[in-house]
Formats: sequence, structure tokens, C-alpha cells
Amino acid sequence: MTDDMRRQIVLRELNQGALAGMQSQVSEQAADLVLAALDRYDDWAAKGAVGPRARLARIAEAHSQDAEAGGLTSGACNECGHAWPCPTYTWATTDRDPLATWDPADDGAES
Repeated sequence: MTDDMRRQIVLRELNQGALAGMQSQVSEQAADLVLAALDRYDDWAAKGAVGPRARLARIAEAHSQDAEAGGLTSGACNECGHAWPCPTYTWATTDRDPLATWDPADDGAES
């Protein structure tokens, strides 16, 4: 997509949305801000910072086992409070298709 096409799309959305009643100069300034933000996001995404694996790693990092002073633990996840390892940590660290649906019972022991 060319820069001109992106600009036209942003201007159209701005004019159809909340900024519809504003002057065109304000819409142009808003379009510049939106396009600059999109460019920064594109640069960030191109570096691989938003891939599924990177997102899962951040999720797994947030969901860790609760630890008190002296190494004592409640046996719970410090983020969600579920028993450790919590379903979210298990989902984020198990090698599977990140776009697949998942039920924590899928990883349970077979009876």
C-alpha cells in the first residue's frame, strides 16, 4: 500500500468518525499524527516484537509462581491466583499453535 493510499484511508476514517465536524486543517493534522503512529508501529512490528512467540513469552513472564521472603510460596500464580502452574502459564509455554483454541482440561491427566 502506498503512503498516499494510507493517507486517504486515514483521512476518510477521520472525516467519517468523531472529527467529521472539524476543519480540514485539523483533520490533516490528525492524519499526520495517526500516520506517524502507524509508521512507528510498522517499524516496531518489523523488528519481530509483536510476533505470537514474543507475546506468549510476555504472558508467561507475567504469570509466575508466587514467592514470599525466604522462598516460601502459596502455590498460586502471582498474576491470576490460580494454582501453579496456572492455565494461562501452561497455555503460553506449551508448544502449540498460538491461534488454536485451548481448554485447560486438554492438558489434564487421562483417567
